[in-house]
Amino acid sequence: MTDRGPQPAAAERGLRFDSVAAEYDRVRLGYPAEIVDAACGIGGLAPGSRVLEIGCGTGKLTEALAARELRLDAVDPGERMIAVARQRVGDAAGVRFRAGRFEDVELPEGAFAAAFSATAFHWVEAAVGWAKVARLLRPDGVFCLLTHVGFSPLDEQLHAVWTDVRPESKEWVPRDERTFLDGVEARLGNVSEVWAWVNQRDALARPEAAGLFTDTRLTTAVSDERETAEHHVAVMRTTSMYLGLDASGRRRLEKGLTAVIEDAGGSLPVRLYALLVTARAAPR
Repeated sequence: MTDRGPQPAAAERGLRFDSVAAEYDRVRLGYPAEIVDAACGIGGLAPGSRVLEIGCGTGKLTEALAARELRLDAVDPGERMIAVARQRVGDAAGVRFRAGRFEDVELPEGAFAAAFSATAFHWVEAAVGWAKVARLLRPDGVFCLLTHVGFSPLDEQLHAVWTDVRPESKEWVPRDERTFLDGVEARLGNVSEVWAWVNQRDALARPEAAGLFTDTRLTTAVSDERETAEHHVAVMRTTSMYLGLDASGRRRLEKGLTAVIEDAGGSLPVRLYALLVTARAAPR
């Protein structure tokens, strides 16, 4: 499950994570080495390549990029998130953190061999974000978007709990693997449409992105996991949807999600996709 929510007031929703930075860092997944290596390979990156990270959060991807000796500008609006990220990367050379919204931070145009964003670009204003990334990349530079998407036989039941507590959750629906992957394949002509499909947010799609980026590709790493109710709820506590609920709603949600998983034997079976979407800056 990706972290979904309505696009309006995205900046405010994105900043909610700053209040749970330590817990976010504890329970959220990192990104498999094979996915990070695939991104670096597609981008032709080598030690010393200058790259940008949009929405670095607590630095899980930042750490992986620093370990590959890339020169990195890491942007995030959350001061607490950046503080955790600084601790994570330590004294790694070549990492510069920039506090602020990506839309507002001044960055040199045409300077970056690649731009990365891990489970974060859906918080950027689509009308600004795609065009700004294209301007910041060098000719032929690569935009690398990462996230996790999970599929479980309990998805319908879990979704019913969400919609009972938070009726606007009906804006997204559970999808099976084949439907999801076919949907990505059908949209590869426009990277923004792919990302809108992945996140179930139509507002992320911008027609102009089709002219800004070419060669959109999907790379995945798949694993079968079992998740306890305790861990599932812990992750949900770090989502914008949960953080937007009042105390009563949070209690109802936790109780309902726990009951679904416990009734199914105490663990949630999940086919987990670590997802990489890449697109190359079009000639200009």
